[in-house]
Amino acid sequence: MAMTTAFTTERTNGPWRAPGRLAAYGAAMAVSFACYAVGHLLNGAGGAAGTLLDMIGLGACGWAWLIARALFDPAPRDAWWPRIVVGVLVLSGALTVLALPTGPRQIAENIYALSGSAALLLTFFEPFHRFRRDLPKAEKRFRLAFVVVYAALVAVSILAPHGSAVTAAQAYRLDLINSGCALGGLVTGAAAIVWRLRHPLVEPVRPARRAPTAEDQDLAARIQRLLKDEQIHAEPNLKVADVAARLGQPEYRVSQCVTGVLGFENFNRMINHHRIEQAKVLLRAPERRPILDIAFDCGFGSVGPFNRAFKAEVGVTPRAFRASAGEKP
Repeated sequence: MAMTTAFTTERTNGPWRAPGRLAAYGAAMAVSFACYAVGHLLNGAGGAAGTLLDMIGLGACGWAWLIARALFDPAPRDAWWPRIVVGVLVLSGALTVLALPTGPRQIAENIYALSGSAALLLTFFEPFHRFRRDLPKAEKRFRLAFVVVYAALVAVSILAPHGSAVTAAQAYRLDLINSGCALGGLVTGAAAIVWRLRHPLVEPVRPARRAPTAEDQDLAARIQRLLKDEQIHAEPNLKVADVAARLGQPEYRVSQCVTGVLGFENFNRMINHHRIEQAKVLLRAPERRPILDIAFDCGFGSVGPFNRAFKAEVGVTPRAFRASAGEKP
C-alpha cells in the first residue's frame, strides 16, 4: 500500500483526547472572546470590571492564531516564538486600556496594532500548513470553511466599522457588531475544536525498515572496497550515479545501501566522511604539506568546503587539528 506524504485525519469513536495545547488555547480563547463581547456590550459602562474585561478581550486575535496553529499542526507542543508574540499582544493590549501617559500609551498602541495585525494575517495561512492534494475531502472542506468563516468575521469586525466620526448611537451599533463577531468567533472556534477532536491529525504510518538482505550486504561490501582500495572519494564532484555506474546497480539501490546498511545520512555525508578520514592522516604526517594541497588530494574543490566539512565532522578546523596533533599550524 502506498504511503501518503501528507497528514491525514482519523475518525475516533472513543473518548476524546485533546492535544494539550489545543485544550489550553481553547480555554484561553473562550475567556478572551467572551470578555471582548461583554466588554463591547457594556460600552465603557462597566467601571473597573469593564476595564478588566477590555484588557482580557483585546488578546482575542492572538488566541485565535494559536488555536489555528493547534488545529492544523499535529505537533503536541507549539514553538516558543508564537507564544511570545501573543504574550506581547496581550500585554500591549492591556496597557492600552489603562490610564497611561500619552507617550507610553502611544507606544503600547503601536505595539498592539503591529502584533495584532501580524496575528490576524498569520491566522489565514495556518489552514494551508502542510496542505496536500491527497488530504481527505473532509479535511479539505474543514480548512476551506475555516478560511471563509474567519475571513467573513474579520471583514465584518474590522473592515466594515471603519469610517469617520460617528454618533453615540452609531458607535454603540458598531460595538454590537463587534460583540456579535466575537460571539460568532467563539461559537465557530468551539465548533472547529470539536471537529478536530473528532478528526485528529495523525502522521502517516511509515513502513518499518526492512532487514538488510544478503544482496544488500554484498553491495555494501563492494562500495566499501571502492572507497578503501580505489579511494573513489578522492575524485572531485563524485556523484552517486558515478558509483552506481561502476557497480552496475541502479542509483536508488546504492542510495538505499548508503543510508541503510552503511548507516550514513546520505551519499555526500559518506563521501565526506572518508575524505575527512584521509585528511586526518595527511594532517598528522611529519611533512607539513599545505592545507590547500591536502584538500585537493582528498577530493575537495577548494579550501572553504574542506574547512566546513572537516569542522562539521571533527569539531575543529584542519589547522586546529594539526596543531593539536603536535604540528605547527
